[in-house]
Parts: sequence; C-alpha cells; structure tokens
Amino acid sequence: MLAQGFVDEVRTLRARGDLHADLPSMRCVGYRQVWEALDAHEAKGSSGPLPLANVRELGIIATRQLAKRQITWLRSMPHRQVVQADKADALQDVLTLVRRLLD
Repeated sequence: MLAQGFVDEVRTLRARGDLHADLPSMRCVGYRQVWEALDAHEAKGSSGPLPLANVRELGIIATRQLAKRQITWLRSMPHRQVVQADKADALQDVLTLVRRLLD
C-alpha cells in the first residue's frame, strides 16, 4: 500500500478539509497511522520525506492487534462454522455449509 501511493491518498483526504482524524473512516488501520505520522511530521516542521519505515511498522502492529480482536470476537460465536481456507476442498466445504443453512 505504501509503495502504491497510500501516503499521497491520505494527504489528499486531509487536504479536503471536511475530514478529521476522529472519523471512523480515518481511524481504520493504515489511515490512522499515516494520518498521525503526517501530523507529527508537520508539527516538526519537516519538509523532507515522511519516514515510511516507522509508519509501516505501526501499521503492521495495528493489523496484528485488529486480527487478534477479530479472532477473539469470532471465537465467542457459539454457532460458528470453521472452514480451513487452505484445504484443497475448502470451497466445497463452504458450499456444503451454505446448503445446510438454506435447508
């Protein structure tokens, strides 16, 4: 994402003027980290490039934390059906579960 212009995307969104860091869309993983990095960069008065290595690390950490929260939430569902996505016949397993639910 960083290599494909994500920082420029967040800069463009910030420049609109109708968005701020407290909006749910800007609190998403990735957007929050870049927004905060741009805030810090501007506060320092830096005119050089944004230190992307730090932004990348913060995004990775936030992604892992989100994944852990999602797994905890999913495990709390008593009627969940787990499909091993890396199985050769995973699609067939999903179709079987869907058919069972529809019947």
